[in-house]
Amino acid sequence: MAKPSIFSSDYEKQLRRRKRGRNIIIFLVVCIIILVLFNIYDKANLQDIKLPKINASNSSSKISNKKKGTSVAVKENKKVSSKNKKGEVKDKSLSVNLPDGKPVDLVYSETGNTRTMKSVDLKGLNAEYNISPGNKNVIIYEKDNQNMFFIDSNGNAQDITYKTYTSGGGTSFNKDNVLSSNAGYVWCASPRFVDDNTIVYVSQLPWFDNRQSKYVWKFNITDKSYVNTNLTGNDIKINSVTDKGIQIVIDGNTTYMKADGSTSN
Repeated sequence: MAKPSIFSSDYEKQLRRRKRGRNIIIFLVVCIIILVLFNIYDKANLQDIKLPKINASNSSSKISNKKKGTSVAVKENKKVSSKNKKGEVKDKSLSVNLPDGKPVDLVYSETGNTRTMKSVDLKGLNAEYNISPGNKNVIIYEKDNQNMFFIDSNGNAQDITYKTYTSGGGTSFNKDNVLSSNAGYVWCASPRFVDDNTIVYVSQLPWFDNRQSKYVWKFNITDKSYVNTNLTGNDIKINSVTDKGIQIVIDGNTTYMKADGSTSN
């Protein structure tokens, strides 16, 4: 802006106009400086305040991962449950009629072609049962008439009772006749498996008098042979099979017997 001449008639007006223009320029400069300073101050404050960066792609991937993780867990649980269902072996039941016509149910599990005996439903029969060490076969002992029945894993039942005993002198004794004349006589009792092919039981044979002594007898399923092992006592308890053989307690003394008849203490 040109400096006004003191000789001009409008000197006063020009001077005032010049001052006003200068003041406006100064004001604008000050405003600009203030705006610049304020802008710089704001940037400095924003740099000091570190806000967490939100990565849209990361958060979305995390969310998708969570969703994927949930779906995988469900799938894995489904796989595990399906495996459990596939691997689960359910018990089955097989109805068997004993040789005397009385029904029982064999409870077993089956894997492939192999059946594993679990238990026997005696259906109210006054009897007891024993399962062989290999879980293949079953003995059922009827207490009322002292009959023994053998059942294999296919449900084939046979009567293995020693029906008639023949003494060394050639005299034959029929089981039913002996029991009818002597109700307290022990023809056979407490049959137990020694192995899958051998059974031992308690009997008062070969004596029919008033003596109370009993004997351990052994029966072989394959050749149908009955053998008196000559283990004797007034009180005989046949227990479970151990590594040493089947445990037999005679008058308080413990003996172990193998399937071949050998014994040890």
